[in-house]
Amino acid sequence: MKPAKFLTARSTVITLLITISSALLVACFLPQRSSTGGKSPAWAARLPESLQFLTSRLGLDNIVATGWFAVLVALFSLSLIVSTFSQYTVAKMQINRLPTAAIPTGSIRLEMTPSILAGRLQAAGYRPAGSGDGVQRHVKYLYGYWGNFLIHLGLVTVVLFSLVYILTQHRVMMRLTGDEITRLTPGAYAELHGVMPLQRRLPDSVALIRVEPRFWGNDKLEWLSSELLFTDRPGEQPRRVDVALCDKAEYGHFIVYQMNAYGRAFDLHFTAPGGEVHQERLFLSYPPGRSKAGYGETPLGGTDLLLKGKFYADAEQKSMKLNSPTLSLRLYRGKELLGEAALQPGATGRLGPLEVRLTRSAWWTDILLEGSRGTFGIFAGFAVILSGVLCSYCLAPREIIVRESGGALFVQQVARRFALFYLEEFEEIIQSP
Repeated sequence: MKPAKFLTARSTVITLLITISSALLVACFLPQRSSTGGKSPAWAARLPESLQFLTSRLGLDNIVATGWFAVLVALFSLSLIVSTFSQYTVAKMQINRLPTAAIPTGSIRLEMTPSILAGRLQAAGYRPAGSGDGVQRHVKYLYGYWGNFLIHLGLVTVVLFSLVYILTQHRVMMRLTGDEITRLTPGAYAELHGVMPLQRRLPDSVALIRVEPRFWGNDKLEWLSSELLFTDRPGEQPRRVDVALCDKAEYGHFIVYQMNAYGRAFDLHFTAPGGEVHQERLFLSYPPGRSKAGYGETPLGGTDLLLKGKFYADAEQKSMKLNSPTLSLRLYRGKELLGEAALQPGATGRLGPLEVRLTRSAWWTDILLEGSRGTFGIFAGFAVILSGVLCSYCLAPREIIVRESGGALFVQQVARRFALFYLEEFEEIIQSP
């Protein structure tokens, strides 16, 4: 079998579709690295050694960035390219074809002069599309024949640029805390790479200057924006970048996105009975409602203790605006509660054996730097698909073939899609004067 026929064979296309769809379904049900900030998800870490090949070789924790998935998409792309060329040939044949002079069954004989018929066809939107040997072809919406080709071309564009995105994927996710400079050194961010990533140099540092959430009357988030300062190289003047949900920005080779994750960061100073000092930062998500708290927890480094915290946006629980929030803390060893404390910035309290002081409270939010390529092509492909759908269904072409034989006119309507819809139009054209 020729390669072109193999790639476009029904069995090949169905096999590729099922395999790719199954892989994407697995990626939907199994948490991926992209949802855990580039870290190995919990289910992968719990796998026994005999099943480690599922992540080390098959990459089931990061499917879209694996080589085998890229090969599947590449084969599907080749199949679509071959099919698209075939659709181009078919469209050209449909546009340029001229019917035979033989009068087919079902043709209608008209007692009408050619000039009158031509005038009616012109008024109905039919345009001459070729003639010869006593046959005239009139077509309405001739360019509608390009519909299937455009749909295939759009699919090819989407799949090819999706492959480019998979191969060049480069995503950098960072959690920023207000009023401090974050140096983008390894460990300060999570990074995802594709099969063949184009390494883009990261900025030297970024600072979160402002986080502004706005809420509807029902306490749902209406708007979330951040003001950032990026420094490309040490000592350079920082550049301001404003981002918001559904309002991305560009910085160098990266697109900067505001993630829908934000809240308050509380810096805590712990003092043990022996005088040892320990610093901890507790990230709490912003409360989902004025009468609901934002929660978070973190293990205390070097101990078997777990710190849990919560706060309300408004101390009186009357608004979603930040208003003197009190941090409530609990300290656990396993399931045993060791102590509780409620603190305002600068205040000191006691949690079991530890003395704790709240030194600072600031906004935090997650920011994504997207350096992957191919996104524009994916959206352009969808635009081409939409154009093809419009051509196929909103500009459905139909033809009226006129044949002259024995001094009489014989007409035939040809519509390859929705033929019954256009019978009334045809009858109005051929009705007696």
